[in-house]
Amino acid sequence: MTKHSHNSDYSRYFCLRQKVYLVNMSVERNSEIYESLSGIVTSSGIDSLELMIGHSGNTHDAEAGVATYKLTTEALGNGIQVLADLVGIVAGNIFKFRMHGALELFQRRTIPRIDITTQLFHLRGNYSLASFKKEWTRVNEYMRSNRSLPKLVMQDAEVNLSAGGIGLTLDVENRPTPLSMFFVAIDDELPLCALAETVWEQPVDNQLRCGFRFIHILKTDQERINKCISAHLRKSGETPLDYKRNWVLVDKMVADSRKPG
Repeated sequence: MTKHSHNSDYSRYFCLRQKVYLVNMSVERNSEIYESLSGIVTSSGIDSLELMIGHSGNTHDAEAGVATYKLTTEALGNGIQVLADLVGIVAGNIFKFRMHGALELFQRRTIPRIDITTQLFHLRGNYSLASFKKEWTRVNEYMRSNRSLPKLVMQDAEVNLSAGGIGLTLDVENRPTPLSMFFVAIDDELPLCALAETVWEQPVDNQLRCGFRFIHILKTDQERINKCISAHLRKSGETPLDYKRNWVLVDKMVADSRKPG
């Protein structure tokens, strides 16, 4: 948690029911992992903010009083982001924040994405975020140690892929759960493994077209996706853009990128 003082009124930028993305910026975080959540504004003050988090439970109880997040959302037609300390959790899913520092304005950028056919495994289930994180850690440690996949069967699938998430079509009877885990083959290495939250569903010809946002993924896997997408775009004569231009997908502030060294 950051020691700070403030003299800014942040409340004008956060309205009730506004969607906010949270990116873990805590000093104690694992810097090799991009970790995010999403929430809805339930209350805002001069420097205080309360967000209702969709996937929390008791996963973050120990973070109250020590964790710092970057909060990103949209205001005035642009993206905004500000640092905020998690000062309390109410009823398991209401996160209370104290915002501080400069509120940064940035241009919202589209994340480069491609449609590809690849090998995929999609693990669904009404499990808690804590359970999914535990399984994600176990799987990644297994792959790192054994250089092989756990016992699962990858299948061909047409997907829309970006460093921020994945889209695919599912059978109606296999509709997505709020959280899921993806294994995606994108190169000659082992498939990447990422946790994702369901963002949207759209009926298409008796099926469901679904969009998922990655909320727990190795930064090296973000880079692998970006490299894969860039290669495909170059083949088609397009100019690729680095996903890091989208501030929602990185655990740093604009000011951090301007510091020397």
